[in-house]
Amino acid sequence: MLTQFPEHIAHVTRYLWEKPGLVVVMGTMAALGAGRRAYAGRYPLETDDDRHAVLLDRMLAAAGLAAVALPERESWGWSLALPGLPAGVFCGVEPEGMLCCRLVASEPDATAAVVQRQKAGHPMTQSHFSLESTDPVQAVIRYFSQAHQTRVRLAVAGDGRGVLVQPLPGGDLSVVAGSGDAGLLDLLGRPERMQLLEEVLLFYACRCTEEMILSMLTALPEADRLQLWQGSSQLRISCPRCGRTYTIARN
Repeated sequence: MLTQFPEHIAHVTRYLWEKPGLVVVMGTMAALGAGRRAYAGRYPLETDDDRHAVLLDRMLAAAGLAAVALPERESWGWSLALPGLPAGVFCGVEPEGMLCCRLVASEPDATAAVVQRQKAGHPMTQSHFSLESTDPVQAVIRYFSQAHQTRVRLAVAGDGRGVLVQPLPGGDLSVVAGSGDAGLLDLLGRPERMQLLEEVLLFYACRCTEEMILSMLTALPEADRLQLWQGSSQLRISCPRCGRTYTIARN
């Protein structure tokens, strides 16, 4: 539950490009990275070096665009082991437009990726696939091709501008297949040829609260709780989604 209205909002729009039969999602996603940095400073969280900051911001942008491509909002959980790097990425997306992202431990030779999705009132689905790139944007493209046998075009610029193009059944992706990222991003300036379907607000936050962490702790079997405490008077527990640390007193 949010205690305040988020300061940094990314405005994302979903269009129908009728003649070629394409869904086009576009927006300026830099606010998600700004929100992540503000969140890290508020609690505080460990800071990232420049390379990892770029990874996290690209993950947020790509995951946000992918989520808005759906006609109905879902909960998403992206867990990526990026090849050649000692750290992977987790990114969560909630139906109300909330995203969070963090680095997770990973072996440099790992290439596994797992995406969990759940629509309200439906069971969770889980997709496994492998990665060939350290770029989260390429991971999202590979998810669509391997898990859904659907080719998409996706580009995220250094300034946070992003575009995702997904064909409808029978749609013709060839109208954008020959353009590089710059040509794809050029669609941002030409929405007049498309029909507006939806406007979505995305922001960086996490649902975790001290009450939620306490509930997780008390739900554990007694033997597991005793092992966690090990005679100490306080526990420091990190949220597995955003990395925020809570200090829980034993009483």
